[in-house]
Amino acid sequence: MFRDYFKALGDELIKACAPVKVKKSGAKATGKKAAPVPCGYDEKRMEDALSKFVPAHYTVSKESIIDPGGYSPEHVDYIIYKKVFRDMDAMMHAIPSELVYGAFFINSALTAVSLGETLTHVANMKKINRFSEQGGSGQFIPAFVLAMDMKMSYQDLKNLVLDYYVSRSLDNVFEFDIMAVVNQGIVVKDWREKRSFKILDTGDDTMQWFFILMNEYLDVEKEESLDLRRYVKETAQYREY
Repeated sequence: MFRDYFKALGDELIKACAPVKVKKSGAKATGKKAAPVPCGYDEKRMEDALSKFVPAHYTVSKESIIDPGGYSPEHVDYIIYKKVFRDMDAMMHAIPSELVYGAFFINSALTAVSLGETLTHVANMKKINRFSEQGGSGQFIPAFVLAMDMKMSYQDLKNLVLDYYVSRSLDNVFEFDIMAVVNQGIVVKDWREKRSFKILDTGDDTMQWFFILMNEYLDVEKEESLDLRRYVKETAQYREY
């Protein structure tokens, strides 16, 4: 019913991540075409497109995540969070992990190298609230990987994903949850089996199923509510009257 809408939205993601032609300032025209640079994507265009995949009560942003222990993972492209306070980004300079419901990782084209980098970034994000002095088993934040293209077969992709996790002996809680090769295919983590992924060659239906499956993750309520006291790190003594 809404296949065409999400196919067009997938096309918009690809355009937002298209190579950008860059001219050196002050350079004279030579008649040669400017060389394209790798996906440094149009951040605003990408954010607008991603926002259409999530419920209206969530915000998609390039803000950082932080847990009560002070851990803030790098290389998370966009987060999906619940905006509880109007000026939260200025107030805390990052979004508390209790309010983050998902994270996007953008990959311009899946290769053996770029896949490894993306999976490393995912694993680092999944460490949120697992190794802080506060303790805890971690807060589940699903990781959604979006690749604009792929330079390998689906079987090679599956083999590389499994090899990455097995060779590093990573616990399955550090794995990504959904990976979509835009308008081509989708990779879904199978939670019923440890270290198991299903790949479907979904073609033009890919982003429709990505939308449906991703929102099933976003529909899950968090077990731990926000406690702002845990984020106050300064120690002070105040006069009491």
